[in-house]
Amino acid sequence: MIDGDDAMKKNNIVRFPHLHARLLEKGWEALQEKQYETALQFFLEASELKSDSELEMCIVVCFVEIGEWKEAKARCQQLLEKKKEDVQLLQMYVSILLQLQQYEEMETVIRDALAHRFFSPATRDHLLQLLQFSEKMQHRLPRAVDDQPIRQLLESPRLDDQLQAIQQLENEQVVSYLPLIQAYLWNEANHPMAKTMVVRLLTAQRVNEQVTIRKFGQTMTVIPAELDELATTAFAINVLQQLERTMANDNPSLYEVASHLWHRYIYALYPFPPLPSLVEHWAAALHICACHSQGIEEKTETIAKRYGVGEDDVMPLCKKLYEIEEISFI
Repeated sequence: MIDGDDAMKKNNIVRFPHLHARLLEKGWEALQEKQYETALQFFLEASELKSDSELEMCIVVCFVEIGEWKEAKARCQQLLEKKKEDVQLLQMYVSILLQLQQYEEMETVIRDALAHRFFSPATRDHLLQLLQFSEKMQHRLPRAVDDQPIRQLLESPRLDDQLQAIQQLENEQVVSYLPLIQAYLWNEANHPMAKTMVVRLLTAQRVNEQVTIRKFGQTMTVIPAELDELATTAFAINVLQQLERTMANDNPSLYEVASHLWHRYIYALYPFPPLPSLVEHWAAALHICACHSQGIEEKTETIAKRYGVGEDDVMPLCKKLYEIEEISFI
């Protein structure tokens, strides 16, 4: 005969106390650190113990951030059936359909929402714009192309292959390859400088459709035809002018080194602006990095003081510049 204690051990799984709360806490920490795959694992484990709408929303966000659009759509759709009045959830679902280029379903969802629900004027205007876009995309008749050769090069893990694909696209109507290009710009593993080349190509061909770019943990959605480099260029010039006033007369060759560092950084970052938008801070950081690259020994505190800034404010910017130098191919 099996006594009561043995029966409990045999038939029940002993769980750690407060495990669900601990998994949620770990998931939130990872999500705030933009470690989306790690966060997803914690959230999925938590959902096996107990799930709710907020947790399911977190799971959808993680799938979106890692580019698993089909899974994100399926889960978001299920969640939307339970929370039909959630405007934020509706907007996320429409965004997922946009990324999947499922324009017919996108149009149906938006029309149904506009017909049966009340929205603020700003939200309604945004949905109407997306509706017009979905209608336009359904009536677009792009030239049929064999995208397999370009696809193989763009999806290759080798940077040389990706650059070859970009070079070939310069002689093509890039709008015909837009799905491939959108996937390339979304993939954070792809080289940021190669992404800059792609964005500039889209701008040169006046592509008037939205693309989303991910670089250095940041995300930006732009219409290439509307991109304007003037703001970034003006700030970059101001930084160079500050460097020139401080360095050019004393050490022209060091100024040239700093100038090259700055151009490479701006190029790798584009279309994101350099932050913070503080001329003296970036000038001091470039001066320090130029000295470091040339083996010139000068205290960082001394250089920072020449620009009227604190050493603690400048060193994080130096770290950003060093990171670009490590990956630069121009």
